[in-house]
Amino acid sequence: MSYRTAQLSADLEPSGAFVTVDGVQLHYRIIGQGPQAIALHGASGNLREWQAGPAQAIAEVATVLLLDRPGHGFSDRPKEAFDVTVQARLLRKAAEKLGFAGATLIGHSLGGATALAWATQFPESISGLLLVSSPSQVWERGTGLLYDLIANPVIGPVLVRTLPAFAGGKLIDDALVRIFAPQTAPPGYAQDIDARLALRPATARANALDITQLKATIRTLVPKYPALPMPVEMIHGTADVIVPAAVHSDKLIEQIPNARYTRLEGIGHMPHQVAPDALVAALKRLTAKA
Repeated sequence: MSYRTAQLSADLEPSGAFVTVDGVQLHYRIIGQGPQAIALHGASGNLREWQAGPAQAIAEVATVLLLDRPGHGFSDRPKEAFDVTVQARLLRKAAEKLGFAGATLIGHSLGGATALAWATQFPESISGLLLVSSPSQVWERGTGLLYDLIANPVIGPVLVRTLPAFAGGKLIDDALVRIFAPQTAPPGYAQDIDARLALRPATARANALDITQLKATIRTLVPKYPALPMPVEMIHGTADVIVPAAVHSDKLIEQIPNARYTRLEGIGHMPHQVAPDALVAALKRLTAKA
């Protein structure tokens, strides 16, 4: 069913609670039972993405702190938070305030880059690192014209206020096809995560800034990977065209001494949704070592 014609199952309201760190209010929710873990969502997402469909399987093996990254979902965003290292500092303080110091850290896609920024800055604050389809290297191509336009300080504020009205539904439908390919999104996925959240002007701008600034930040992270002391699990689909495994995880496995790499043949950018067993197995291995 098209997102444009589907009856939405949720209003634009928070599904969790709030914690304030350094004057910034962050939205979170805690689900599950067992060893502690923290989950960070990717670009254009929010914490509901970890509650939707098969990804909730992690709640059966761990107590999981779900966090909206700054500027996404219902979390506030300071001006400097386009840098994932800044986001990581805020999220780390929130996790510690909520009693999740020393937990296993999980990050999908851009959330994985945030997790790497967290791990390289505060290695003692987590017991393990689980990266899912995560960008980790400096890539050659750009980030796309639309993101560049939205991030532009002059054009961007106008574009994010007009584009959703004319093409918002199509943008969401097309994005879901692209990020799940060659698989398809689970039934009701757009409604479960309430994809409208990504179309709000401030969120769309925050997302574009995250993406367009990411390469510069990753360039500063790469030299720090060999010093990561915690056990690391990496999951990446070989059919991922959003964050290609050959560009990122295939290289990262050679840079981190304590890493284990699960390559999923024929899987696209969303293995935590379409191949949750691999995620659960990796999480179990990490929490067993904690």
